[in-house]
Amino acid sequence: MTVEFKNMSFKSGMELKVTGSPNKNASRFVIEVRESDENIALHFTPTFCGVIIMNSMKDGVWGEEVRSSHFPYQCLQEFVVTITFTDTAFYINLHDGHMLEFPNRLQKMRYDFIKIFDDVKVNGMDMK
Repeated sequence: MTVEFKNMSFKSGMELKVTGSPNKNASRFVIEVRESDENIALHFTPTFCGVIIMNSMKDGVWGEEVRSSHFPYQCLQEFVVTITFTDTAFYINLHDGHMLEFPNRLQKMRYDFIKIFDDVKVNGMDMK
């Protein structure tokens, strides 16, 4: 499933909350905060080999991956991911209370495009 939200105006100081559930036999799912297809501020990918990968893309070139072995996801189990956006970083709160941090490498104060895709059913999204 792919869900795209355009013209969202996700600004520094705001919070994005995504509720979903990984599909049966999921291999990964992706949540992206984007400026465009070539400029991705946050690429958040839990992979079902037990690793969370985070990265960014600037002008079509991927940056250096950041990996976490903390993995609270299970297929078909609902999750909530809350992403808090600041001038300097994205703070990703996982549904088990663990928090990850990823730098705002593009250094923008606003992103307009949220994309959620691969092996996931999106149950809801809220931004405030």
